[in-house]
Amino acid sequence: MATKSKKTAAKKTAVVKKAANGDGAAKGPGVIATIVECISAADGSTVDETLKVLTKRFVDRDPDGMRKTAMIQSNKQKTSKEAVDGRGTVFYKRR
Repeated sequence: MATKSKKTAAKKTAVVKKAANGDGAAKGPGVIATIVECISAADGSTVDETLKVLTKRFVDRDPDGMRKTAMIQSNKQKTSKEAVDGRGTVFYKRR
């Protein structure tokens, strides 16, 4: 029975730590929302163009990981894609 109360106490402590770590400030849009914003533009966006925006907004994150996320989410969130000379594959999200 003592182990159950220790687990419960540990969970309560973890919740308190999570609440204490937050600074309460409103956060901006995340990585996926930024990707959707890029491909929702009138002229769409390639993965490289999206990566440039992501690296400017999220300087603390790994560019290689964001590139993988941009490739996956661009394919998942798109409504169409098109190969454009000079740009490569452009992803669009049209409403």
